[in-house]
Amino acid sequence: MKTTAENINDKELLERCGSGDNSGYSLLYQRYSKAVFNSIYRIVNDREDAEDILQEVFLKAFSEIKSLKNVESFGGWIKRIAINQSLNFLRKNKIYFTEIEDDKILDIEDDELEAKLTMESRVKELQNIIAGFPLQTRTIVNLYLFEEMPQEEIAKILNIPHGTVRSYYHRAKKKIFEKLNPKHQNEIAFNQKLAHKNLQR
Repeated sequence: MKTTAENINDKELLERCGSGDNSGYSLLYQRYSKAVFNSIYRIVNDREDAEDILQEVFLKAFSEIKSLKNVESFGGWIKRIAINQSLNFLRKNKIYFTEIEDDKILDIEDDELEAKLTMESRVKELQNIIAGFPLQTRTIVNLYLFEEMPQEEIAKILNIPHGTVRSYYHRAKKKIFEKLNPKHQNEIAFNQKLAHKNLQR
Protein backbone atom coordinates (compact mmCIF):
# COMPACT_ATOMS: atom_id res chain seq x y z
CA MET A 1 0.00 0.00 0.00
CA LYS A 2 1.38 3.39 -1.03
CA THR A 3 2.19 5.71 1.87
CA THR A 4 0.71 9.21 1.71
CA ALA A 5 1.13 12.31 3.88
CA GLU A 6 -2.47 12.13 5.06
CA ASN A 7 -2.98 11.43 8.76
CA ILE A 8 0.75 11.67 9.47
CA ASN A 9 1.80 14.80 11.34
CA ASP A 10 4.95 16.78 10.67
CA LYS A 11 6.57 15.57 13.88
CA GLU A 12 6.43 11.95 12.76
CA LEU A 13 7.69 12.82 9.28
CA LEU A 14 10.61 14.74 10.76
CA GLU A 15 11.40 11.80 13.03
CA ARG A 16 11.53 9.61 9.93
CA CYS A 17 13.97 12.07 8.35
CA GLY A 18 16.10 11.98 11.48
CA SER A 19 16.25 8.19 11.40
CA GLY A 20 17.29 8.14 7.75
CA ASP A 21 13.90 7.06 6.40
CA ASN A 22 13.60 8.73 2.99
CA SER A 23 9.80 8.49 3.08
CA GLY A 24 9.86 11.35 5.58
CA TYR A 25 11.48 13.65 3.03
CA SER A 26 9.23 12.60 0.16
CA LEU A 27 6.06 13.01 2.21
CA LEU A 28 7.09 16.44 3.47
CA TYR A 29 7.73 17.45 -0.14
CA GLN A 30 4.35 16.05 -1.12
CA ARG A 31 2.66 18.03 1.64
CA TYR A 32 4.32 21.41 1.18
CA SER A 33 5.68 21.70 -2.37
CA LYS A 34 2.55 23.20 -3.91
CA ALA A 35 2.16 25.94 -1.29
CA VAL A 36 5.89 26.70 -1.36
CA PHE A 37 5.88 26.86 -5.16
CA ASN A 38 2.97 29.32 -5.09
CA SER A 39 4.84 31.58 -2.68
CA ILE A 40 7.92 31.53 -4.90
CA TYR A 41 5.99 32.05 -8.11
CA ARG A 42 4.13 35.06 -6.73
CA ILE A 43 7.50 36.72 -6.14
CA VAL A 44 9.55 35.77 -9.22
CA ASN A 45 6.58 35.57 -11.63
CA ASP A 46 8.27 32.98 -13.85
CA ARG A 47 7.35 29.30 -13.74
CA GLU A 48 10.74 27.89 -14.74
CA ASP A 49 12.61 30.07 -12.26
CA ALA A 50 10.08 29.16 -9.58
CA GLU A 51 10.60 25.44 -10.26
CA ASP A 52 14.38 25.85 -9.94
CA ILE A 53 14.07 27.82 -6.71
CA LEU A 54 11.61 25.25 -5.34
CA GLN A 55 14.23 22.52 -5.67
CA GLU A 56 16.85 24.75 -4.05
CA VAL A 57 14.50 25.49 -1.17
CA PHE A 58 13.82 21.84 -0.36
CA LEU A 59 17.49 20.91 -0.73
CA LYS A 60 18.41 23.68 1.69
CA ALA A 61 15.61 22.79 4.10
CA PHE A 62 16.42 19.08 4.12
CA SER A 63 20.15 19.73 4.57
CA GLU A 64 19.41 21.97 7.57
CA ILE A 65 16.47 20.05 8.96
CA LYS A 66 18.29 19.11 12.16
CA SER A 67 18.54 22.81 13.05
CA LEU A 68 14.74 23.09 13.23
CA LYS A 69 13.99 23.34 16.94
CA ASN A 70 10.19 23.47 16.82
CA VAL A 71 9.00 20.52 14.76
CA GLU A 72 5.49 21.95 14.67
CA SER A 73 6.69 24.96 12.68
CA PHE A 74 8.10 23.18 9.61
CA GLY A 75 5.54 24.77 7.29
CA GLY A 76 6.34 28.32 8.35
CA TRP A 77 10.07 27.57 8.43
CA ILE A 78 10.27 26.29 4.86
CA LYS A 79 8.01 29.10 3.65
CA ARG A 80 10.49 31.59 5.10
CA ILE A 81 13.37 29.81 3.34
CA ALA A 82 11.37 30.04 0.10
CA ILE A 83 10.80 33.78 0.50
CA ASN A 84 14.47 34.42 1.27
CA GLN A 85 15.64 32.32 -1.69
CA SER A 86 13.20 34.14 -3.98
CA LEU A 87 14.40 37.55 -2.81
CA ASN A 88 18.02 36.45 -3.25
CA PHE A 89 17.13 35.47 -6.81
CA LEU A 90 15.78 38.98 -7.44
CA ARG A 91 18.93 40.55 -5.99
CA LYS A 92 21.18 38.36 -8.15
CA ASN A 93 19.24 39.63 -11.14
CA LYS A 94 19.85 43.20 -9.96
CA ILE A 95 16.27 43.93 -8.97
CA TYR A 96 16.37 46.71 -6.41
CA PHE A 97 13.75 48.60 -4.44
CA THR A 98 13.75 52.37 -4.82
CA GLU A 99 13.01 54.44 -1.75
CA ILE A 100 9.95 56.65 -2.22
CA GLU A 101 8.26 59.14 0.04
CA ASP A 102 5.48 57.97 2.32
CA ASP A 103 2.32 58.85 0.39
CA LYS A 104 -0.57 60.85 1.74
CA ILE A 105 -2.94 58.80 -0.42
CA LEU A 106 -6.49 58.49 0.88
CA ASP A 107 -6.40 55.07 2.48
CA ILE A 108 -8.73 52.22 1.63
CA GLU A 109 -9.56 50.12 4.65
CA ASP A 110 -7.46 46.94 4.75
CA ASP A 111 -10.41 44.82 5.75
CA GLU A 112 -12.31 46.11 2.71
CA LEU A 113 -9.53 44.96 0.39
CA GLU A 114 -8.83 41.74 2.25
CA ALA A 115 -12.53 40.91 2.06
CA LYS A 116 -11.91 40.47 -1.66
CA LEU A 117 -9.64 37.57 -0.83
CA THR A 118 -12.52 35.69 0.76
CA MET A 119 -14.54 35.92 -2.43
CA GLU A 120 -13.44 32.79 -4.28
CA SER A 121 -14.76 34.04 -7.59
CA ARG A 122 -12.37 37.01 -7.43
CA VAL A 123 -9.19 35.53 -5.98
CA LYS A 124 -7.85 34.69 -9.44
CA GLU A 125 -8.81 38.16 -10.64
CA LEU A 126 -6.94 39.71 -7.73
CA GLN A 127 -3.86 37.58 -8.43
CA ASN A 128 -3.94 38.58 -12.10
CA ILE A 129 -4.07 42.25 -11.17
CA ILE A 130 -1.10 41.88 -8.82
CA ALA A 131 0.85 39.90 -11.45
CA GLY A 132 0.63 42.92 -13.73
CA PHE A 133 2.34 45.24 -11.24
CA PRO A 134 6.04 46.18 -11.47
CA LEU A 135 8.18 43.59 -9.72
CA GLN A 136 8.95 45.73 -6.67
CA THR A 137 5.29 46.51 -6.03
CA ARG A 138 4.23 42.93 -6.71
CA THR A 139 6.73 41.57 -4.22
CA ILE A 140 5.58 43.83 -1.39
CA VAL A 141 1.88 43.23 -2.04
CA ASN A 142 2.34 39.46 -2.19
CA LEU A 143 4.41 39.36 0.99
CA TYR A 144 1.84 41.44 2.83
CA LEU A 145 -1.43 39.99 1.51
CA PHE A 146 -0.61 36.36 0.76
CA GLU A 147 2.32 35.62 3.07
CA GLU A 148 0.75 37.73 5.86
CA MET A 149 4.09 39.35 6.65
CA PRO A 150 3.96 42.59 8.70
CA GLN A 151 5.07 45.70 6.83
CA GLU A 152 7.84 46.30 9.36
CA GLU A 153 9.26 42.84 8.63
CA ILE A 154 8.98 43.37 4.87
CA ALA A 155 10.95 46.60 5.25
CA LYS A 156 13.63 44.77 7.22
CA ILE A 157 14.17 41.89 4.78
CA LEU A 158 14.12 44.23 1.77
CA ASN A 159 16.39 46.73 3.55
CA ILE A 160 14.14 49.70 2.81
CA PRO A 161 12.31 52.16 5.11
CA HIS A 162 8.92 51.18 6.47
CA GLY A 163 7.48 54.31 4.85
CA THR A 164 8.59 53.05 1.44
CA VAL A 165 6.80 49.74 1.99
CA ARG A 166 3.67 51.66 2.99
CA SER A 167 3.87 53.81 -0.13
CA TYR A 168 4.28 50.85 -2.49
CA TYR A 169 1.42 49.03 -0.80
CA HIS A 170 -0.97 51.99 -0.65
CA ARG A 171 -0.43 52.82 -4.32
CA ALA A 172 -1.01 49.18 -5.27
CA LYS A 173 -4.05 48.91 -3.01
CA LYS A 174 -5.64 51.91 -4.68
CA LYS A 175 -5.10 50.37 -8.13
CA ILE A 176 -6.43 46.99 -6.99
CA PHE A 177 -9.54 48.59 -5.55
CA GLU A 178 -10.14 50.52 -8.77
CA LYS A 179 -9.77 47.42 -10.94
CA LEU A 180 -11.97 45.28 -8.71
CA ASN A 181 -14.65 47.97 -8.67
CA PRO A 182 -14.76 49.43 -12.21
CA LYS A 183 -18.46 50.32 -11.91
CA HIS A 184 -17.77 52.41 -8.82
CA GLN A 185 -14.90 54.17 -10.56
CA ASN A 186 -17.04 54.84 -13.65
CA GLU A 187 -19.66 56.46 -11.43
CA ILE A 188 -17.00 58.69 -9.87
CA ALA A 189 -15.66 59.66 -13.31
CA PHE A 190 -19.19 60.42 -14.55
CA ASN A 191 -19.98 62.57 -11.52
CA GLN A 192 -16.69 64.45 -11.90
CA LYS A 193 -17.39 65.06 -15.58
CA LEU A 194 -20.93 66.24 -14.79
CA ALA A 195 -19.65 68.57 -12.07
CA HIS A 196 -17.09 70.00 -14.51
CA LYS A 197 -19.82 70.70 -17.09
CA ASN A 198 -21.98 72.41 -14.48
CA LEU A 199 -19.07 74.69 -13.57
CA GLN A 200 -18.72 75.71 -17.22
CA ARG A 201 -22.37 76.81 -17.49
